[in-house]
Amino acid sequence: MAVTFEYTALSVSFSMVFGTAMAFLFYQDLFGTWLVRTLVIAAMVLSPVIVGTTWRLLYSPDFGLINYFLDVISIGGRAFLAQQNTVIPALVTTDVWEWSPLIMVIVLAAIQGLPDDVYEASRIDGASSFQSFIHITIPLLKPALLLALLIRTMDCFRTFDTIFAMTGGGPGTASQTLNILMYNTGFEYFQISKVASMAMISLIIITVICLVLVKAIRRDSAVL
Repeated sequence: MAVTFEYTALSVSFSMVFGTAMAFLFYQDLFGTWLVRTLVIAAMVLSPVIVGTTWRLLYSPDFGLINYFLDVISIGGRAFLAQQNTVIPALVTTDVWEWSPLIMVIVLAAIQGLPDDVYEASRIDGASSFQSFIHITIPLLKPALLLALLIRTMDCFRTFDTIFAMTGGGPGTASQTLNILMYNTGFEYFQISKVASMAMISLIIITVICLVLVKAIRRDSAVL
């Protein structure tokens, strides 16, 4: 359970940050933005098993590109997926790469729907760009950000295929999330009653989280 919460918290946090940053970047409509945006969105279209297998090869200490480039710049490679202190950051990096575009799509759609008259009024009143961003943009985007947070939390909490393809829960139990534990308990040890109990606990936890976020979304939507 601790591994599940750690993985979910880190993945969701970084996905929200990078996804929101990309949304504001692509909203600028710079040259070639449409091409880069298409390539970025393509990441979340790939199968999680393919993504996990590809990143496992990239992290390989023998022939992985990540360790190769680390050796080029004289940092020195390491077995990221075979060490307890690096396996979770490695998994989080993969998850953030794959699902930050989802946050970008949600936030970018919300940015494009912001009313222009509010910003015109703020400029007339002498508000700076930073003040408009803090007091207008962020509050107006809060429902979209909470919705993205809700979707991402639910999806990340139930992640199985990417982690299973990359580590299988190893080394040892360093990356054994609740879903990996349920799989091992059910299909290796055939303890179905324990799996049912774990599934019920997982359902209760994610239901509580969703209820809190949905209540926050409704409150902010009503205020706006």
